[in-house]
Amino acid sequence: MNAISASYYDGKRSVRHAVALRFSLSADRLAVAGDQVAAEYKVSAVRFAPRIADTPRWIYLPDGATCTVPDNDAIDRIAPESRVLRIVRAWERQPVYALVSVLLVAGLVWLFVDRGVPPIARAIAERIPASSEASLGERTLEGMSEGDFMMPSDLAEELRDGLTARFAEIAERGGARADYRIEFRNSPLFGANAFALPGGVILVTDGLVALAQNEDEVLGVLAHELGHVVHRHSMRRILESSLVAMVIAGVTGDVASMTSFASGAPIAVIHLSYSRDHEREADRYATELLRQSGIDPRHFAALLERMEAAQSDLPGLPTFLSTHPSTAERTSSARGE
Repeated sequence: MNAISASYYDGKRSVRHAVALRFSLSADRLAVAGDQVAAEYKVSAVRFAPRIADTPRWIYLPDGATCTVPDNDAIDRIAPESRVLRIVRAWERQPVYALVSVLLVAGLVWLFVDRGVPPIARAIAERIPASSEASLGERTLEGMSEGDFMMPSDLAEELRDGLTARFAEIAERGGARADYRIEFRNSPLFGANAFALPGGVILVTDGLVALAQNEDEVLGVLAHELGHVVHRHSMRRILESSLVAMVIAGVTGDVASMTSFASGAPIAVIHLSYSRDHEREADRYATELLRQSGIDPRHFAALLERMEAAQSDLPGLPTFLSTHPSTAERTSSARGE
């Protein structure tokens, strides 16, 4: 057949060579000839890229070299497309079909993220050894303790020990199914706040204790954070974010984002907010635990309202209520309304 004009790249240098391609399908041979280029290949060993409208077609040669051919029709005569590819290419030329395809993919991705990711993350979290989760929690605590991020607590040791001892009695009475450790820290950045880190570390800021009007209010927040620990919400949230990142990487081809997330996982824990379902689950756990211990859950609700009022004056800072259900919903639930 007649020669096909193409651009040749040897795969080692970014030097373009103008070449002519001659195919002999009966002999299964492809001859490439041009300035400083002379090579032959088996046609059966050559890979042709799918046609995308009339953009230059890529041809991948067995030795790592490539060719780009502007004449798509000539390549189609040599390597005819399958019926499925022809249909897909016909759809690509229809804007309405393209839009429908994008919406369909977006809908399927949303459905998987919303309905499939949470149960998958929960199943995986239940199989992760507690020692591995604890290691991640300790690394996160170390990262948060650097600089002025989380400083040693200024609370009196007697107050800290008293709160820890009272909560230990509550957790034991309620049959808590997880190990935990309470850490008090002073953090002007986070204000009145509390965190449950992977592995059972519960961080409580001096600001939260100062905002509380009595110990029962602090114990209510601790019960809520213990609910996160018992249900392994921190690890589940990390896994959910990782699964979502995998889906996005698969759809967009951005695999590099996965490695970036993995390397920064300990710091990412700080920025992850629990889902509304996680918060409701932790609230239910706290309410039940407080009632079993003879503490009115309305103390927990009162502190939630005070925390929201205090943090509404701190725009832009991480908040205890980020992505939580509405405070009205949570306080009504705690009060049994």
